[in-house]
Amino acid sequence: MPDQPAGQSSPTACEQPNDQATLDDASCGQAPVTSNMIGTALAPVLLRACDPCLSEIHWFRTDWQRGGALTGYATFTDNDGEHPVVVKYPVPPRELRWLRRLQSDQHDLGDVVPKLYASGESLNGYDLAWVVMERLPHGPLDSTWQGVEWDLLIKAIGRFYAASMQTPIDQPPREEDWASIFKRARTKVREHGVPEEQRWNKALKALQKKLPAVLKAWDARDVSLWCHGDFHLANAMTRNQPPEGPAILLDLAEVHSGHWVEDAVYLEHLYWAAPQRLAGRSVVKMIAHELKDHGQAPEADWPNVANLRRTLLAASVPAYLHQEGNLKHVHAALERLEQSFSQLHL
Repeated sequence: MPDQPAGQSSPTACEQPNDQATLDDASCGQAPVTSNMIGTALAPVLLRACDPCLSEIHWFRTDWQRGGALTGYATFTDNDGEHPVVVKYPVPPRELRWLRRLQSDQHDLGDVVPKLYASGESLNGYDLAWVVMERLPHGPLDSTWQGVEWDLLIKAIGRFYAASMQTPIDQPPREEDWASIFKRARTKVREHGVPEEQRWNKALKALQKKLPAVLKAWDARDVSLWCHGDFHLANAMTRNQPPEGPAILLDLAEVHSGHWVEDAVYLEHLYWAAPQRLAGRSVVKMIAHELKDHGQAPEADWPNVANLRRTLLAASVPAYLHQEGNLKHVHAALERLEQSFSQLHL
């Protein structure tokens, strides 16, 4: 822990929690962890790890939450007073690493992620990462921000890219088996499982002929940036009432090395079937400008890289009808595939 500025008190013990705290439990470390064990045995361990800073935790479960992870609200008390917090465990180790790396005391770019009050990599001898972080009162971002949500979100990803670049790239880009994905997509079309079957078949057949060149060009992209991996409005909140910002990014479990258009086109593709929501904005172009503002000017051919990603993402839609089965989205993806593929420079 760095020295405190003059006139500022030292951190309390609970700001440096002992994440190895244990219960006097004869079964400690003897059995696999289950969601029931997490709820009954490990919550007191987490409270003890933060004692006396963390109040009683009020657990809740959202409709979309899966698995055995727990999320709850509590209050964390430190030298600066009481703070509403969110308690989460287990969290993916990658998410914990990036929450720590992107704290505002690690860079001079302003807030990128919620303030982390306490965290650890284990509980009761189990490899279970946990966090006690700032509870953001407003959001997720939506139309309540009267269009400003897009500006706030894009500025937030710009800060994310700039701050994350302080961490050297130490892993290859995420592997995506496009050949297998397209095989499933074409099979789904041949099985008459997709509307506008003839158009889909024609578009996928044309792409198949040039697929080696498309994949070669995609694999040659610059991958010297950290991508958020799950970038959209629902993963951003604010401390201030709409339409104020700044936006704070959430859910860092998918951070990976890659090219920024992966985040940008992913956000764009969510609105292929509802372009009116973007009101004429090009979120990809907006992110390109934001990178430039942070001194990370994109390469000259970034529009072609974006079209490569659009082509790949659109062509994969029939393979994932169980996830992207909305007929408007399927139709919009077909139109985007035809347009983006025709504009590629290979």
